[in-house]
Amino acid sequence: MPKPDVAAALAAVDAHLDTFVEELQQLCRIRSRRQEPDQMVATADFLAASIGRWGGSAEVIPWEHSHPYVLGEIGGGEPALLHFNHYDVEVEPTGDEDRWISPPYAAEIHDGRLYARGVADDKGALMSRVHAAAVWRLSGQEAPVTSRYIMEGKQWLHSPGLGSFVRAHADRLASDGTLWENSWIDAQGRPLLKLSEKGVLYLRLTATTLTRELTSQNTALLPSATTRLAAALASLQRPDGTVTVAGFADDARVPTDEERELLGRLHFDGDFLRARAGVDSFIGGLDDAQAAVEIRTRPTLTVAGIVGGDNRDDITLGIPATAAAKVEIRLVAGQDPDRVLRAVGKHLADNGFGDVTIEVMATSSPSATDHRDPFVSLVADAARRAYGAEPVIEPYTQWIGNQGVMGGRPIVGIGVSRADSGVDGPNENILVEDYRMGIKHVVEVMAAMAVNR
Repeated sequence: MPKPDVAAALAAVDAHLDTFVEELQQLCRIRSRRQEPDQMVATADFLAASIGRWGGSAEVIPWEHSHPYVLGEIGGGEPALLHFNHYDVEVEPTGDEDRWISPPYAAEIHDGRLYARGVADDKGALMSRVHAAAVWRLSGQEAPVTSRYIMEGKQWLHSPGLGSFVRAHADRLASDGTLWENSWIDAQGRPLLKLSEKGVLYLRLTATTLTRELTSQNTALLPSATTRLAAALASLQRPDGTVTVAGFADDARVPTDEERELLGRLHFDGDFLRARAGVDSFIGGLDDAQAAVEIRTRPTLTVAGIVGGDNRDDITLGIPATAAAKVEIRLVAGQDPDRVLRAVGKHLADNGFGDVTIEVMATSSPSATDHRDPFVSLVADAARRAYGAEPVIEPYTQWIGNQGVMGGRPIVGIGVSRADSGVDGPNENILVEDYRMGIKHVVEVMAAMAVNR
């Protein structure tokens, strides 16, 4: 295969950018919310058609515990590059829609920014991967790599259907490297390369002390479920959040000195987070440099919600018979959800709370790619060429996700948004110029994979 003409491919990005952005706008106008199945199907159909439009083939595949997957391929040279993205939106609370510059699904451009729900997370990154494959044919060339696509429409954050889907289609997902989403250009204009995701173990703990609620005149004689549950929860951690479960973090990967040095280069806006949370300091008095490491490398346990008893706005007299709490455990690389689950169960039993039942609501395994992997270096070098800036490598992230099921292959997250893109609030957006540069970055990755094979 002849050496790829990268300059011609990059010129094609510029020449066809308006067409690419228009297609992205069309995608963003589809309201792909998890609770609207018809819109999710419409999104999957649109994406499959887009891959076909740009010379590839794609299949929309219904699957258990999920909205349809899109599995596609745009042919090219022998190296295979896998693109792993999702098309559902509204992962986080989305804020007041009245505060939007334009309606969240209008996908309008204002002052060089494309505003739309889901454009930063994750439709912009998703379409940039398709358009990067398209520019080779548009520049009169065969693509130097074969681009493979798995596009997920999650019903739930932990993607319970992903594992079985990946196992069933392993041959069509084989790759020499994988590009993932959920990354951006940082506050200092540097492309961020993300190499990990935390896993999650989401539990519901339930205490039942009576067969029915009875009047509180019997409190001296009968146990309260809310009191029982509160005591069980208090046994799991200290007030500063330190988890007291024996063995909880035994398998957690400890950052190396080199990884800590990489973490030290990351921008962490502590002032923004403290102001947003309405606090003056972080737990333990951590400074911003320490906080940047702790938020990424420490496994955590959060009591996410508690219900029990009669909470009407009235004076009520009763002993709660049942009480329940949701507990979110974020796992770091090295930890196994099943082992942590057993540790929590043993802790409760050993501390006299064996009667508190545990229901597993969600689970996913953590994942991490070694920053010394050759594919990481290749993506970083491509970023230097595309952006003319030194990329920042993030060996650990605070985000939970599902890439653990893709284990055994190098995965690097790159994106087309900014840290202030508003993913968890109104006015989610990306810069059109960042979209251009994101496509060019992927083009550079494709060319480098062929040359370095």
